[in-house]
Amino acid sequence: MDAAEWMTTTQVLEDLKGRGDSAAWERFNGHFHAMVVRFARHAGLSAADAEDAAQETMLTFVKAFREGKYEREKGRLRDWLFGVAKRVTLNIRSRLPREQLIGDRTGTSFWEMVEDDDSIERSWDDEWRKAVLSICLEQARREMDRGVFRAFELYALEEKQVGDVAKELKMSRNAVYIAKSRVLARLRQLEEQFEH
Repeated sequence: MDAAEWMTTTQVLEDLKGRGDSAAWERFNGHFHAMVVRFARHAGLSAADAEDAAQETMLTFVKAFREGKYEREKGRLRDWLFGVAKRVTLNIRSRLPREQLIGDRTGTSFWEMVEDDDSIERSWDDEWRKAVLSICLEQARREMDRGVFRAFELYALEEKQVGDVAKELKMSRNAVYIAKSRVLARLRQLEEQFEH
């Protein structure tokens, strides 16, 4: 994917609404499928059940979206998709034998294991942030000078010492700090663009 293929949530939804073809579906699914899987896994589903939950969430959302049930002016995509993912995930959980739920070591009932709404929402917010960050990091990697992005990766993501990064990349310590600052600034811009 090149820089021209960067798409915000608004563009993905417009594409889904306007074209509705397999490419539009792939873009939508590519943006959100993995995060729904991680959310469902956090809720205690096995890998296979979490995949089922993600697929059902995506299909339910797209069907409702095409029927005009999602109105952007009434709420953000992340909130509406959360409602669908939560409902689907808890529905699948309720049908599973307790022993199939990941992390069930106490023998408690399903209802005792259901996390409170704040905890579930925090889990969703964490997964959403990770997904958006991953998408934005890939876009920044495509846009930025290779050396600048590599300095950022080593210093900010891999948490190597600034002196070690400077030595490895044959740049000054100040250049490493500047690289980190530039990439972070671009990531903030991309995040804002992505969600609007």
